[in-house]
Amino acid sequence: MNVSHAERSPSGLFRMSAWEGEMERTHAQLPRWYWNEADRRRHYARWVEAEAETQAMRLASLLRPDTPAETAGPTRAVIDLLARDAEWARRLEERLLQEAA
Repeated sequence: MNVSHAERSPSGLFRMSAWEGEMERTHAQLPRWYWNEADRRRHYARWVEAEAETQAMRLASLLRPDTPAETAGPTRAVIDLLARDAEWARRLEERLLQEAA
Protein backbone atom coordinates (compact mmCIF):
# COMPACT_ATOMS: atom_id res chain seq x y z
CA MET A 1 0.00 0.00 0.00
CA ASN A 2 1.36 3.40 -0.95
CA VAL A 3 0.77 5.77 1.97
CA SER A 4 0.77 9.45 1.07
CA HIS A 5 2.92 11.89 2.98
CA ALA A 6 -0.22 13.54 4.35
CA GLU A 7 -1.15 10.27 6.08
CA ARG A 8 2.06 9.89 8.08
CA SER A 9 4.80 12.06 9.45
CA PRO A 10 8.24 11.96 7.77
CA SER A 11 9.62 9.63 10.46
CA GLY A 12 6.64 7.33 10.07
CA LEU A 13 6.04 7.44 13.83
CA PHE A 14 2.79 9.41 13.59
CA ARG A 15 0.20 7.94 11.26
CA MET A 16 -3.18 9.44 10.59
CA SER A 17 -4.77 6.01 10.91
CA ALA A 18 -3.34 5.65 14.45
CA TRP A 19 -4.67 9.08 15.42
CA GLU A 20 -8.09 8.29 13.93
CA GLY A 21 -8.19 4.98 15.82
CA GLU A 22 -7.33 6.76 19.05
CA MET A 23 -10.03 9.38 18.42
CA GLU A 24 -12.61 6.67 17.77
CA ARG A 25 -11.60 4.69 20.87
CA THR A 26 -11.57 7.66 23.25
CA HIS A 27 -14.71 9.51 22.18
CA ALA A 28 -18.15 8.09 22.85
CA GLN A 29 -19.41 10.58 20.30
CA LEU A 30 -16.96 11.96 17.77
CA PRO A 31 -16.85 15.74 17.41
CA ARG A 32 -18.74 17.21 14.49
CA TRP A 33 -15.48 18.43 12.86
CA TYR A 34 -14.23 14.84 12.68
CA TRP A 35 -16.51 14.13 9.72
CA ASN A 36 -15.03 16.96 7.66
CA GLU A 37 -11.85 15.72 5.99
CA ALA A 38 -10.10 19.11 5.97
CA ASP A 39 -10.85 19.68 9.65
CA ARG A 40 -9.77 16.15 10.52
CA ARG A 41 -6.43 16.65 8.74
CA ARG A 42 -5.85 19.96 10.56
CA HIS A 43 -6.52 18.32 13.92
CA TYR A 44 -4.21 15.46 12.95
CA ALA A 45 -1.45 17.98 12.10
CA ARG A 46 -1.90 19.66 15.49
CA TRP A 47 -1.71 16.28 17.20
CA VAL A 48 1.51 15.36 15.38
CA GLU A 49 3.09 18.68 16.32
CA ALA A 50 2.11 18.39 19.98
CA GLU A 51 3.10 14.73 20.31
CA ALA A 52 6.41 15.12 18.49
CA GLU A 53 7.38 18.17 20.55
CA THR A 54 6.37 16.50 23.81
CA GLN A 55 8.30 13.32 23.05
CA ALA A 56 11.37 15.31 21.94
CA MET A 57 11.33 17.33 25.17
CA ARG A 58 10.97 14.18 27.27
CA LEU A 59 13.90 12.51 25.57
CA ALA A 60 16.04 15.65 25.72
CA SER A 61 15.39 15.93 29.45
CA LEU A 62 16.87 12.46 29.95
CA LEU A 63 20.19 13.34 28.33
CA ARG A 64 22.92 14.32 30.77
CA PRO A 65 26.61 15.10 30.30
CA ASP A 66 27.44 11.60 31.55
CA THR A 67 24.99 9.83 29.23
CA PRO A 68 27.02 7.18 27.37
CA ALA A 69 27.71 8.06 23.74
CA GLU A 70 26.08 4.83 22.51
CA THR A 71 22.84 6.05 24.11
CA ALA A 72 23.17 9.79 23.60
CA GLY A 73 23.83 9.58 19.85
CA PRO A 74 20.74 7.56 18.91
CA THR A 75 18.63 9.58 21.36
CA ARG A 76 19.71 12.83 19.71
CA ALA A 77 18.90 11.29 16.31
CA VAL A 78 15.36 10.48 17.47
CA ILE A 79 15.01 13.99 18.91
CA ASP A 80 16.00 15.38 15.50
CA LEU A 81 13.43 13.14 13.78
CA LEU A 82 10.74 14.32 16.16
CA ALA A 83 11.69 17.96 15.52
CA ARG A 84 11.32 17.35 11.79
CA ASP A 85 7.93 15.74 12.36
CA ALA A 86 6.78 18.77 14.37
CA GLU A 87 7.97 21.14 11.65
CA TRP A 88 6.27 19.02 8.98
CA ALA A 89 3.03 19.17 10.96
CA ARG A 90 3.23 22.97 11.22
CA ARG A 91 3.74 23.25 7.46
CA LEU A 92 0.90 20.79 6.81
CA GLU A 93 -1.51 22.78 8.95
CA GLU A 94 -0.46 26.04 7.27
CA ARG A 95 -1.01 24.51 3.83
CA LEU A 96 -4.39 23.12 4.82
CA LEU A 97 -5.46 26.50 6.20
CA GLN A 98 -4.37 28.22 2.97
CA GLU A 99 -6.27 25.68 0.90
CA ALA A 100 -9.40 26.29 2.98
CA ALA A 101 -9.20 30.08 2.53
